[in-house]
Amino acid sequence: MPELFSPVAIGDLVLKNRIMMAPMENGMAHEGGVVSERLIHFFEERAQNDVAIIMTGSVTVAPEGAGLPSQIAIYDEKFLPGLEHLCSAVHRAGAKIGAQIYHAGRQATERITGLQPVAASAMPCAILENHPRELAREELPAMVKRFTVAAERAVRAGFDLIEVHFAHGYLLAGFLSPHSNHRKDEYGGSLENRCRFPFEVLKEVIRVVDGRVPVTIRISAQEFLDDGLMFEDVKKICVQAEACGAQAVSLTAGCYDSVYTSIQPMYVPRGFLVPYAAELKKLLNIPVIVAGRLNDGPFIEDVIASGKADMVAIGRGFFADSALVRKLRNKAYDDIRYCVACNQGCCDRIFVGGAATCMLNARASFEAERQIIHAGTSRKIAVIGAGPAGMEVARTAALRGHEVTLYEEAAETGGKLLLVAAPPEKESFLLFLNYLRAQVTKLGVKIVRRRVEGPEDIAGGNPDAVVIAAGARQTIPPIPGKDLPVVALAEDILSGRRQSGKKVVIIGGGLVGVETAHFLASRGVDVTIVEMMDRIAREAGPTYTDYISRNMEKYHVSIHTNVKVDRIFQNGVEFDGRKEYADTVIIASGYRSNNELVLKMKETYPNVHVVGDAVSPRNILFAVHEAFECGISL
Repeated sequence: MPELFSPVAIGDLVLKNRIMMAPMENGMAHEGGVVSERLIHFFEERAQNDVAIIMTGSVTVAPEGAGLPSQIAIYDEKFLPGLEHLCSAVHRAGAKIGAQIYHAGRQATERITGLQPVAASAMPCAILENHPRELAREELPAMVKRFTVAAERAVRAGFDLIEVHFAHGYLLAGFLSPHSNHRKDEYGGSLENRCRFPFEVLKEVIRVVDGRVPVTIRISAQEFLDDGLMFEDVKKICVQAEACGAQAVSLTAGCYDSVYTSIQPMYVPRGFLVPYAAELKKLLNIPVIVAGRLNDGPFIEDVIASGKADMVAIGRGFFADSALVRKLRNKAYDDIRYCVACNQGCCDRIFVGGAATCMLNARASFEAERQIIHAGTSRKIAVIGAGPAGMEVARTAALRGHEVTLYEEAAETGGKLLLVAAPPEKESFLLFLNYLRAQVTKLGVKIVRRRVEGPEDIAGGNPDAVVIAAGARQTIPPIPGKDLPVVALAEDILSGRRQSGKKVVIIGGGLVGVETAHFLASRGVDVTIVEMMDRIAREAGPTYTDYISRNMEKYHVSIHTNVKVDRIFQNGVEFDGRKEYADTVIIASGYRSNNELVLKMKETYPNVHVVGDAVSPRNILFAVHEAFECGISL
């Protein structure tokens, strides 16, 4: 059997290993679709670190087909210079590059393009709430031409491979899927009819490219919708694609109506598409490429060694760690900053029109600006607090050559990471914690188990600079009865410091409250959430909202929104003129920064910095990015 670092051929294109940077939206192009230097730096760094081939993410073939304001476009000659620059940079860095040509179809919006979307049928997208119109039969040849012109332009730009996007509910997938194709003509109805237009596109792209570069398809193994495209039909489509001349199949999943399967959060099992790839390989003679939460070194190696797929495609993993391939080659698994599939820095930002970064990796999409450069002169740095912010400061400062001492009063390092990993299916956060722990150990960071209350507690280290990363603590709102024994804090429940009764009321329906509800309800506790706002989990991104709703329904969590708790009594709460009885009342309604040390430290030390929740209670992304920037400034 082949191994991960053996060459593989896609048509006449020979790749140096079997790791592809998966096509993934990043929002880093200039608005309107011109390639930016930021995007080039991002891809260039991954290429320098030995990825075999980089796929661009979707490249729109028509003005109305853009899914994002800052998405690469190829529908006009004006885009060619930037695309040539991108291809040249990736080639110089040692990798191949492929263009994924697409049209967003019913998953484009007037808000972004200024034009009405076109689609197989006039069916709005559930997430975008747009108003697509059905492509008329006489418009289809012109749309085929859009794809062929784009393919020809991509070859001229220097791309090594053309991928035709058959996945994720975009235009061509919209024709393939019975969920989104309700046409009554010869392009709708049976599988043969639904395949007709996508294969007209594929055949013409293959004809125009004329063997100069391989042409492949990316397709969803299934859409995970009751009326969506199923795997049995996908297998037939892939066999037909090979017969038409496609030279590889790249397997993904879902569409916007089942977005959690396209951009899998941490509750989707690792490698969930590998069994589909293994079955597809039995039918095809061309390479099968598989994606989907591939975030474990030995597992990734086994996918290839066991013959379940010919290549792996990793997207978010390259946001988390640009040197992923080199670390896999060296089997330096403890040094890999694995993607935890939180989607907070990448996908959630993209969905609101921002550029992607990574919660774990502050350099992602800031490759040019955020460099770790050796300080030249080693200094003594005291970091107070060993949560994600404190450990990231320590790691970064140690990489700059400083002597770092990390002070932590708790028995374990990790801070809030230990709590966010406690609810069901959130244990992926421990991957980041394990990485930080391994790095601070490897870099020689000294850890002192001590509560720091003032300058005298760190004086023995004689620090040149002090970083306060003491985090934040939960606050209790001024509700009558807040001091009764029935009251507990959400963090005490999640950490195991306090046990709840069999029936609880949670005051606060933000993510902390919702995840505490999931944590308890999954253990058989009867849970009620009381929230002042109009909905729970307002901070959650689009890949998590459906998951939260399903879990609240699955565990029969009672939810009351737009209400305020009037008082807490000995065995429950009162709100909206009613009493809700409970064995435990859990507070999950706010945080306050642990910043009492700041003024004390500044009285003794002239160089004091504050990072993370000690500045203001926020999420881990802010903490890590702020900590990294502090670390490189020391």
